[in-house]
Parts: sequence; C-alpha cells; structure tokens
Amino acid sequence: MLRQRKGAAKDEEIFRMVKMVYKDLMPKEFYKAVMRLELKGMINVSSISKSVKSLRLREM
Repeated sequence: MLRQRKGAAKDEEIFRMVKMVYKDLMPKEFYKAVMRLELKGMINVSSISKSVKSLRLREM
C-alpha cells in the first residue's frame, strides 16, 4: 500500500486502507504491526504532529 502512495503516507490513511480489507482490525493491532515493520527495517516512522505519524517505505 505504501508503494501505491509513492513510498509514503500518513498512518491514518494506511489504517483506513487496511481496515477495508480486514474489517475487524483494531488500531492497537495495526500499530503493533507497524512497530514490527519498523523494527525489521522495512519502514521508517516519523511524527508529523503529536497524533499523526508518517510511514515511509525504506529503500533496500
């Protein structure tokens, strides 16, 4: 999904897209998966504001 958005998007945009596929997805589960991807070095997460995060695909 990040590739569709040219490698970067806000966390809430990605959450909405994933929620369309997985209707019962809870925000806690989503952010846990985001944290795993960041720890694996697949994405970078940075704060835009206090409650908005930017997810960016890492170049390999």
